[in-house]
Amino acid sequence: MADLKLAQQLSLKCVHCGFCLEVCPTYRATRSEVHSPRGRIAAVVSGALTSSGIETCVYCRKCEEACPSGVEFGEIMSAARRPSLEQIMVHRILEDPLRLYNAARLAKMGLPLQVARRVAQITPEPTLPPEYSDPDPELILFAGCIAPVFFTSTVLRALGFLRQRYRVRLINACCGLAHYAEGERERALTVAQRLGDAAQGKPIVSLPSNCSSHMKAFRQLGVEVEVYDFPEFVELMRLPLPKKQLGLTVHEPCHARLAGLNRYVHSALERMGVQVVEMADPTLECGAGGGYIFEQPELSDEIMEAKKKEVAATGCDTVVSTNFACSLALMRMGFTPIHLADLL
Repeated sequence: MADLKLAQQLSLKCVHCGFCLEVCPTYRATRSEVHSPRGRIAAVVSGALTSSGIETCVYCRKCEEACPSGVEFGEIMSAARRPSLEQIMVHRILEDPLRLYNAARLAKMGLPLQVARRVAQITPEPTLPPEYSDPDPELILFAGCIAPVFFTSTVLRALGFLRQRYRVRLINACCGLAHYAEGERERALTVAQRLGDAAQGKPIVSLPSNCSSHMKAFRQLGVEVEVYDFPEFVELMRLPLPKKQLGLTVHEPCHARLAGLNRYVHSALERMGVQVVEMADPTLECGAGGGYIFEQPELSDEIMEAKKKEVAATGCDTVVSTNFACSLALMRMGFTPIHLADLL
């Protein structure tokens, strides 16, 4: 109940002005007040935590940027939500990429569960997560949970690039963002502490940008880590980059945007000479939302359809995406997502 009281207290800032409505991907898809930030806050205040609106929030937090009253909507959702048994099971699988690899293989073999069927539809063939550590590593390459299994070549490219100048240890793990977003707050803290202990005080270079954003906020959970998003590290250290003659467009992941990380992607691409065709709104939600793409298939597909039109309007097939859940959504739309590391 303590978390509900926190959510209700934070909700008091909301003046129900409606500025959040048109930036909310689920409201735009449904035109339903229930599926808007304002409607979700009304449900929290009333204590109606079984509201379908609360369950269908993508947790993109675009409403926070639009809100003139400074409502901490992400914190409200995290405090108010109660994870389902299915979500808890997914969280435990994500905590261990080897577990995710085995679960994905079962899904591809036709495991008769809705979430498994969705995994089989959306994901590429899983591969065993790579392992690597130099003696006495200087920094950590954090690959996250999805990339080691479904985007292994990207992980290996990033590892090879960093190893040209640093001794590196690769960590395949979960950052706890999915847990925190879906209300499993204590477990999210456990996952954060585990990652902090594994880093042993060394700088972390994170490949998934939404994970980077979440880990940068670890100190709010009482966990101190030094974290850089991969493009951020590349740009702050001014690491040499190859020249590339190609055109593409850039998707800006939601939490990376909130942390101001997407600018480093554009900066690195500019240094490489890449021609970027800008979307009308590169921040438009992709429909991935971490586990949302598996748990809310119908709404996720509707949100993806709007994003698909946005990307198609650029005339580009290749999309730079520094968050791997977003990359799964872009693949489902028929595009070719690449990480900055894939260009190195």
